[in-house]
Amino acid sequence: MSDMGTPGNGKRQAGWILAALIVFAFAAIIVAKQGSNAAAESSAATSATQSSVAATTVGGPSSSHADANAAYEKALASGKPIYLLFHSLTCVPCIEISAVVDKVIPEYGGRVVFVNAISDDEPSQRLAEKFKFQYIPTSFFIDSKGTVIGSFTGAMDEPAMRVYLDKLAAE
Repeated sequence: MSDMGTPGNGKRQAGWILAALIVFAFAAIIVAKQGSNAAAESSAATSATQSSVAATTVGGPSSSHADANAAYEKALASGKPIYLLFHSLTCVPCIEISAVVDKVIPEYGGRVVFVNAISDDEPSQRLAEKFKFQYIPTSFFIDSKGTVIGSFTGAMDEPAMRVYLDKLAAE
């Protein structure tokens, strides 16, 4: 004789099903987090590889953690035009423009000095006091005499970046 018809067994089965679903949900969350961590680690490894390549060329915004204030003063002393980028390492537009800058650095590295100012760093905050802007990322295009000839707030695609840098390099 089957116990399926008794009310207590139905509740018990529903309880087991609910418990199994909860365990399954937790397992799915754990697997998703591990996948997310693996993707983040893979992305970080890719970024580190790209950063080390950029660092060997000139030191792009995704890799450079130099003193932005000192780098800016050195850039001014070089007598070359300057591209100054204020950004963070976490905001999406900042990451997008950093990737674009990393791409163009090799082409413009000898003609334009790139200065990287990460907004969380104290030297970058001191440097930011010399410029008028509200949001990051903000790019400044500075001629060889130290005069700001243009600025741009937000992410910029590669063709637009090249237009600005071509104009800057021609100064």
